[in-house]
Amino acid sequence: MARTGVSKAVLLDGAQMSMSAFIAGTMGFLKEHNIPVKDWITYLGEAFDGSLDALQGEGADRVMEHLLPLQILPLGAEVISDRSTADKAEAVVTTLPSRTVLEKFGTTPSEMLEGFGVTQREFASVLDMFGPSAKSIGFRFKHQLKDGQEVLTLESASSGSKSGKKR
Repeated sequence: MARTGVSKAVLLDGAQMSMSAFIAGTMGFLKEHNIPVKDWITYLGEAFDGSLDALQGEGADRVMEHLLPLQILPLGAEVISDRSTADKAEAVVTTLPSRTVLEKFGTTPSEMLEGFGVTQREFASVLDMFGPSAKSIGFRFKHQLKDGQEVLTLESASSGSKSGKKR
């Protein structure tokens, strides 16, 4: 249990900082040992494959309402904008790792990532883990770095539109 007097905001910042360091450190370790980071992300995605099953039959809007606060924002991202329909949901979030959180601890995303030998693109690839669980309930999930922000798209696989190339 946390010590008395430590605010939940400080605990959240610390957890997001630790999560970022753990992800970057794991990626750095894998690279150093010539293990493809993509294999680790695929493993994570497959391990959580059924995590969205309770949302089977719901629209993209409802699924994104679940993903953002429970799985993506805890990584340190902040929502810049979002728009959703039952067939397609799109959220624009800050890039990972969180500059806002890391600067509170005296570092920046580039300094932390360089320390582990990881690029921002490699770090953001952790978002690929949401693809298999989305696919299992009939959606395509993708993310793309655009204009210094991460664009997350969740689209009904039956909508007929083409999914973009994953990073």
